[in-house]
Amino acid sequence: MRFFTTTVAIMAGLSASGSAFVIHTYSDEKCEKAVQKDVNIWDSSCADWIDGFKSFKIKTWGGKHQKAYFFAQGGCSSLPGAIDSGYVDSSTHDYKLGECNSYGDTSVNAVNSLAG
Repeated sequence: MRFFTTTVAIMAGLSASGSAFVIHTYSDEKCEKAVQKDVNIWDSSCADWIDGFKSFKIKTWGGKHQKAYFFAQGGCSSLPGAIDSGYVDSSTHDYKLGECNSYGDTSVNAVNSLAG
């Protein structure tokens, strides 16, 4: 029983150390034509595996002071190269939960997430 309790405690600690925000992505500018649902962007990661999208909605907030960077090309290698960025937590209000965020004719092909 002691081994099980220790294992559960370690797993809880590891899962609490990371956070993610979740988005739905769309191929049009008005969030009407779904590309992918429940795209999970983990903190300190680059989601360069996602299908390109022109708009998105936040489904689930990220952790405290978690910031997203959106890239049209070239992956997540250079934060100054992001076409947009903003906090994706519930306290900073850069984006609103469930609101459509559009990039016009530009297609986003990678999203980076960092906690600050």
